[in-house]
Amino acid sequence: MTTSFRCWHDGTQAQSLAWFHALHAMPETGFAEHRTAAYVASALRTLGIDVIEGIGGTGLVGLLRGARADRAAPFVGLRAELDALPMTGPADGTVQTADGPRYHGCGHDGHMATLLTAAAYLAAQPDLAVNVAFIFQPAEELLTGAGAMIAAGLLALVPLSAIYALHNIPGLPKGSVGVADGAALASSDEISVTITAQGTHGSAPHTGQDAILAAAHFLGLCQQLLTRRTDSRDSAVLSFGQIAGGQAANILPEEVRIAGSLRSHSETARAEVHRLLNAAGDSTAAAFGTPVNVKITAKVPVLMNDPGCATMARDAVIRRLGTERLITNPRPVMASEDFALFRQHLPGAYIFVGQDGAYCYHADYRFDPDIIPVGASILVELALSAAG
Repeated sequence: MTTSFRCWHDGTQAQSLAWFHALHAMPETGFAEHRTAAYVASALRTLGIDVIEGIGGTGLVGLLRGARADRAAPFVGLRAELDALPMTGPADGTVQTADGPRYHGCGHDGHMATLLTAAAYLAAQPDLAVNVAFIFQPAEELLTGAGAMIAAGLLALVPLSAIYALHNIPGLPKGSVGVADGAALASSDEISVTITAQGTHGSAPHTGQDAILAAAHFLGLCQQLLTRRTDSRDSAVLSFGQIAGGQAANILPEEVRIAGSLRSHSETARAEVHRLLNAAGDSTAAAFGTPVNVKITAKVPVLMNDPGCATMARDAVIRRLGTERLITNPRPVMASEDFALFRQHLPGAYIFVGQDGAYCYHADYRFDPDIIPVGASILVELALSAAG
């Protein structure tokens, strides 16, 4: 694949690939990314970049002050993720641990290499007129690492004017770049439902309550409410992945537990589904005489791109890669990201870089290192654009 990013024509390609292969070989899960964080910190220091470690656990930030920048000026934040997944992938990237397999099944190894590549380019500019913060966040897969860094005082420690992140996405043409208007990624909520009953023998259901039948009613009612009581133009996906209850075929159980997730690209729709879930619980309890406890745990909000930052990102793609590489408003993705928590405090944008191959989390997935210069070029241009 050809690219206009000149860093891969001045000796950076070998170093970028070395970073990628090293990080690919040391997958670690959320808040346990000790080797990964140490490796990234060492790479940043080798580039002459100051490093602050231990922010929110294993998080770290590299601070690059431009020679021509006001040292008191805020930093442009560029973020990558440190963590891998507890899954098995291709043999050359899976690491077996005492707690099971570890694999970079979402491409965070490539995102780190991309951000280090951008850092190397910017650190080599003698007349850099902007301050840049390279943020390496733990535990993105747990949706808690960004919050941990914020709680640890990142935003007070490092004043940021804006923040940007990117993610590879199989399904977009390789080397293309998508920048969404508005919602880039969905909100995420965990749903936990407990239905309690007076258990009884299956031959005499009238002497107790049927928690299993109540659970079936609740699940059907939820899907009906989702399609008939919410605006079909608002995207909301409610999925239940766990249900447990009962120990014998002829005994109605005293408890049924259901667990699921809700994702949406609309905070209005999200709030409405929250209300309807509780209404479904109340209705089920009234119909079956079984107390229904609905617990909704909010994980992250909708990740909304700031309009001004999204425009800057699109302009950066055009300047570095050409109009033909830009996808102005890619189809919405229902995945979630705790980068949304940074966006609650700062303007910013989330950018997609297309690649071929299996989708993230698939056993055959692997980040394509060919797109490292694509992502790095956009991050570099966004930093340089902040200088005015």
